[in-house]
Amino acid sequence: MKKAKTETETKGKIMKNKLVIMLIASCLVSGTALADDDCTDPVSQWQPRDQLRQMIEDKGWKVKQIKVDDGCYKVKGVDRKGNRIKATFFPASLKIRELKIKFDQSADASDYLDLATPMTSESNKQKNKPKVTID
Repeated sequence: MKKAKTETETKGKIMKNKLVIMLIASCLVSGTALADDDCTDPVSQWQPRDQLRQMIEDKGWKVKQIKVDDGCYKVKGVDRKGNRIKATFFPASLKIRELKIKFDQSADASDYLDLATPMTSESNKQKNKPKVTID
């Protein structure tokens, strides 16, 4: 009887250890994935928010909010045609990192095609390629 109890306890401990190892591994992997979403520009090289606001308003956008999140400038606003926009910019270069647009029924994406730099075979290898989402 003692032997059966010992085997059960051993199997239970092994199972708990596997679960703990899987939990730790998943946390490490997800932490690495989350870190890739952050901007890494040194704060000493950041451009002022007012400069970003002016650049965006020159494109005809109405800015509702500019905030810092994960080391990036996050912008919410409306374009000149009334489409809602959310954009992320690198704070040092003010280059667009990610753009999300909620288009109205009659809108099109042609106004946004010049925001990202053209992709060449060399720039396809870059880590910080802009992302665009169109709804």
